[in-house]
Amino acid sequence: HYGIDIGGTKIELAIFDENFNLLDAWREPTPVNNYDDFLQVLLNMVNIADDITHDKGTVGIGFAGTIDNNHCAISANIPCINQRPFVKDFSQLIHRPVNAENDVNSLIISETFEGAATQQKSALGVVLGTGVAGGFWLNDAVYGGKQNIACEFGHMGLSALVQQRYNLPLKKCGCGLTGCIEQYVSGPGLLGLCQDLGIRYTSTFQLIDDLKSDNQDAIKIIDVYIDILGSLFAQLILTYDPHIIVLGGGLSNIQTLYSKLPQAIQPYLFNGIMIPKIVPAKFGDSSGVRGAAIIGKKASSL
Repeated sequence: HYGIDIGGTKIELAIFDENFNLLDAWREPTPVNNYDDFLQVLLNMVNIADDITHDKGTVGIGFAGTIDNNHCAISANIPCINQRPFVKDFSQLIHRPVNAENDVNSLIISETFEGAATQQKSALGVVLGTGVAGGFWLNDAVYGGKQNIACEFGHMGLSALVQQRYNLPLKKCGCGLTGCIEQYVSGPGLLGLCQDLGIRYTSTFQLIDDLKSDNQDAIKIIDVYIDILGSLFAQLILTYDPHIIVLGGGLSNIQTLYSKLPQAIQPYLFNGIMIPKIVPAKFGDSSGVRGAAIIGKKASSL
């Protein structure tokens, strides 16, 4: 089974066995501005996987966006697929059925299948990566909503309270709106936050390394970041009231999130509200692509 995880930075293809144990995986840069190049990269990766397995594996996709009711993609981070039926086009190229889901839906599907959210009545997946979005597992299925835009909370507005507290500029988002919280709590948003606070970093990796060595600038930035994140998570708890929250994406590897985030959420909730357990994805960076493989198997059985 092949899972393909498509983000605004990279495309990962992973090969899994029948029990969804990881066998092999590799990544390629995402061609975000050229549709033909984008499809060609996907085709090349599947051809390589077929050569490795000596078979035509099932194919599922998790991507940073959603599919509208006309079967066309909507993505703020992969502009070349906007208003394109890329799943249909790709399926025709590789001559087999393809299922696609929002990348966070893929993560939460994976985590409810022998992962961190197994046997939970409801689970909210939150990816903090190149973009920010979620997936909500309820009644043994992912909740999509009428337009398949449920949990696109990266495009909710930044809290006025935290915006004024830190005198943050209102930033334009790739989705066309201004002030989306994704612009402050995604990976690029975190780097932008460094600039807003007058502390320059060129990579989140350097910031995280400095955090591990108790660098005061790094601690200051992360404390502000977690405060902003706390305001967002409070809204998510009030909206979805999940039994558990599972974090994915590159920024979910910041260990201090798990100790500091609950206390950062509390000031934005009224008394009596319990904060659900917040945990990292059991399958880590492979969880989204694993979930994609799971939905790909379902496509082949339809």
